[in-house]
Amino acid sequence: MKHLLTCVALVLVAPLTAIGSDKEVSAFLTNHCVQCHGAKTQKADRRFDRLPITIAKLDDLERYQEIVDQLNLGTMPPEGAKQPSPEQRARIITLLTQKLESARASFKSSHGQSELRRLNSWEYRQTLGDLLGLNVDVWNPAEDFPAEVKAEGFDNNGASLVTSGILLEHYFEAAEEAIKRATHFEEQPVSHHYVQQSPFYFNGKEAEGLPKLFRPDRFRFIPDTSYTDLYGRHYRGGHLGFLPLHQQGGVKQSGMYTIRVRAAALGRTHDYGKALDDFRNGDPVVMEIAAVDRRGSVESTGNVSSMISLARIELTNEEPEWFEWNAYLDAGYEPEVRFRNGPLSAKRLVRMLLTEASDKPEFQPLLNMENKLAQANGVLKAYQGPRLRIWEIQVNGPHIDSWPGVGHQRIYGNLQPEHLNAAAISKRIEAFADQAFRRPPVEGELDPIQQLIQEKLKEGVEPLKALQLGCQAILCSPGFLYLNLGEGELSENALASRLSYFLWSSPPDKTLLDLARAGQLKTELTAQVTRMLADSKSDRFVTHFIRRWLDLDNIGTMPPSEDFLVFYRDNLESAMRAETEMFFRHVLDNNLPLSEFLGADYTFLNRELATHYGIEGVQGNQLRRVELNNSYRGGLLGQGALLTASANGVDTSPVVRGIYLLEKLLGYTPPPPPPDIPAIEPDIRGAVTIREQLVKHREIATCAECHRKIDPLGFALENFDAIGAWRDAYEGNATIDSTGKLPGGDSFNSLSEFRTLMIKRQDQFNRALTEKLLTYATGRELGISDRGELDRILRQFEQSEGGLKDLLTILVESSIFQHK
Repeated sequence: MKHLLTCVALVLVAPLTAIGSDKEVSAFLTNHCVQCHGAKTQKADRRFDRLPITIAKLDDLERYQEIVDQLNLGTMPPEGAKQPSPEQRARIITLLTQKLESARASFKSSHGQSELRRLNSWEYRQTLGDLLGLNVDVWNPAEDFPAEVKAEGFDNNGASLVTSGILLEHYFEAAEEAIKRATHFEEQPVSHHYVQQSPFYFNGKEAEGLPKLFRPDRFRFIPDTSYTDLYGRHYRGGHLGFLPLHQQGGVKQSGMYTIRVRAAALGRTHDYGKALDDFRNGDPVVMEIAAVDRRGSVESTGNVSSMISLARIELTNEEPEWFEWNAYLDAGYEPEVRFRNGPLSAKRLVRMLLTEASDKPEFQPLLNMENKLAQANGVLKAYQGPRLRIWEIQVNGPHIDSWPGVGHQRIYGNLQPEHLNAAAISKRIEAFADQAFRRPPVEGELDPIQQLIQEKLKEGVEPLKALQLGCQAILCSPGFLYLNLGEGELSENALASRLSYFLWSSPPDKTLLDLARAGQLKTELTAQVTRMLADSKSDRFVTHFIRRWLDLDNIGTMPPSEDFLVFYRDNLESAMRAETEMFFRHVLDNNLPLSEFLGADYTFLNRELATHYGIEGVQGNQLRRVELNNSYRGGLLGQGALLTASANGVDTSPVVRGIYLLEKLLGYTPPPPPPDIPAIEPDIRGAVTIREQLVKHREIATCAECHRKIDPLGFALENFDAIGAWRDAYEGNATIDSTGKLPGGDSFNSLSEFRTLMIKRQDQFNRALTEKLLTYATGRELGISDRGELDRILRQFEQSEGGLKDLLTILVESSIFQHK
């Protein structure tokens, strides 16, 4: 790959035969490049002896820039070729940079090339939630939308965001449901207090019509004590329902509720050995509170059609304690208590205890019982292993701060249904459109919607329904669904929208709009960036940018094999994502230098993730900062989310991880194989390890150059398995060799040496991250004509000696950000 980049760099540099007075450049290219990229040979499909002397096209500009990049990276000339002295290299880079800057001045920037783009599913979800005051973390209006097409990993690229007939149907359905959820002409709901004490299972008439979860069976029994024990993580013997809310079909009103549980942890230390399989002796008992929807559920799934995890807490005390959470419950949902890390299912637990622990005296009288119901109940009653013990569950709510909510006010104002007429509806449509469009409607924009409403009224449609149809039409119109930023330099209103969707993924608030309408936003950008990053809505930026930049959604789309039981038992997927997001948030909030991303000697862990990393002394399921002393963790390279996202869920591949590091952290995408060359299956007979296989692969000339650049980066991380756990050997005990040599000649013998070499490439990382941020912020891929402004941004950032927050401020003040 180094050789390929080298060649590319030289290709774009200059016309070999006609560089005019620049004889130094011509001589350099002749001495170092033409042999591989001339008339006889064109490696990597590059030919440098025909470059025009004048940069008249963007393609030429791109080729010149590529050459400079390769010279700067040290990947050209390739290893084994004649090398220029450091002074010669610096001189040629200077000459070519001057030539590029002159060419860019004639091209100007690609300002005005951002596409008229629609909101992607994430932005649509947040926008609808903010506009109508809806909790879209619980109800996702875009859940059934078609998947977005990604460009360079990002799903907000205007050129890729198409609108299909199917998507329009989903928009209409989501708008209808959103208006329904926001509408509240009824009286303010009264808060209720619900209580259920043990037992949580029922027989006889009490059990009629109840789901299995509420009825005894082999693995659930009505206790003769004041508490009920949970034994496993499956719903049979591991979950408890809440009858008072189930009987009324879940909570009647969406809102915040207080959930209290009196509970304790029993039997965390045991002597049952293998009978408990994956429960680590001495671990805390993890209690989970879930919101479940039992409407339309089926027996085989625990009578749950939909579930949302509300909270998890680790219990270590055998004495009962009260635990309390405030959580949002959607209408129709009810709480459920779960033994999150219970050993096995209760069904398998009974079987294992009767076989693997049959020598225990407590089970001796039960071994030969013919009544299997009595036998299973007896085993669980005698069992002294880990249990979650529950005495009582309470629910109080909903807690209403204001009534009706902001969404109702924006649709109806203070009007009651009986006060609606054609004139009132017309005014409400105008007011709602002003909020929904994030700008005043242009002349004639609302005419079709107003005409629709008038036609419906003439047909006898009730005024309330006519108004709702009009608002529904607004939520399906281009003014709501698209970000139309105009042409050229952004207006103040357009800048407010771009800034808000960059940092909040949602519309500008009143402060931004007021500044924009007063023509003062551009002079207040620094203060507004600081204010917006301090707002909790900026967590959306952190979450969504990181997941797109580092492909963290791959953890869910290509989940690890079930062989990695610890990944699921310990809820590592969410912990890994939270680690990376909290790390990024920490760097941002404290305005730390970008070098933290590669060289930090700390991370954010909970007990389960720390155990996975082999780090002792971390307790609890809340992530907190943990110092790493001489650990191979630290920085992005040691984080489980990155390591899992760069694997395939089953095993690791140095090629896949190498490409991942190049693209995500170093800003280089290796070219695909030439289209006219079929995929090659190398002869790997006799090769045992993955390294030996790839050595065979690199013996093929068409594969060698790219793999020379890709493979070393992947091998450096081979000690991490497919879910980021450390290993010293492959399965089968083949020793892992994580040594390598990077393009440019730097060698490393360990992961720590590799990290040191990556830190030496901090400037390359800074450029890559800046490009990713700008791509995300503008909704378009950067072009070669943006390079001059990008270079200026990086120089300004370097001179400021600032941190991540400073970089974001520089970006929003840049010409790239402030032009369409």
